[in-house]
Amino acid sequence: MSTLQEIQNRFMGEIAYVDDLSQIILKGHLVIEEIMTEAITRFVLHGEIAKDAKLQFHQKLTICRAISVDEENNPMWGLIAKINSLRNHLSHSLNDEERIKRINSLKSIYEQNFGAKALHEIEEMNQDSAVCMLAISGCLGFLHSFLAEIKRFEKLIQALNKTMNSGINA
Repeated sequence: MSTLQEIQNRFMGEIAYVDDLSQIILKGHLVIEEIMTEAITRFVLHGEIAKDAKLQFHQKLTICRAISVDEENNPMWGLIAKINSLRNHLSHSLNDEERIKRINSLKSIYEQNFGAKALHEIEEMNQDSAVCMLAISGCLGFLHSFLAEIKRFEKLIQALNKTMNSGINA
C-alpha cells in the first residue's frame, strides 16, 4: 500500500505541468456536448422537459445521429465518439499507454475525414495536441451545420403548429 507521502508526490507529479492536450479535449468535449444538447432540446416540442433526462454524452450523440435528416451515417459522428472516448479516458485514468492508443485512434479517424496533409503542427503545440484541436474544430463545424438543420426543422414545426392550431384558441 502506498504511503500518504507517495500518494501526494504522485498527485503533485500529475499536476506539475499544464497538459495542453487534456485541456483541449476537456473543453472541446464540453462545447460539443452543449451543441448536441441544444439540438436535442430544439428538436423536441418541450425541450425544457428533455433537459431533465440528464442524458450522458453517448446518449446525446446517439439521439443526434437519429434525428439527423440525412447525415446519420456521416463519419464525423465517429470522430465525435472518439473524442468522447479520449475524454473519458483522461477523466478516469492516468494510464499513458491507453492515452496514446486513444489519441492514435482519434488521429486515424481525423485523417480519414480530413486527410493526413491537414495535420500541420500548430505553433507552440505538439502534434497530438494539434490533431485533437483540429479534430474538435472539424466536429464543431459539422455540428454547427447539424444545428442549423435542426433550427430549420424547429421553424417548420412551429409554422405547422401555428397553421394547424390557429382556430383552436380563437
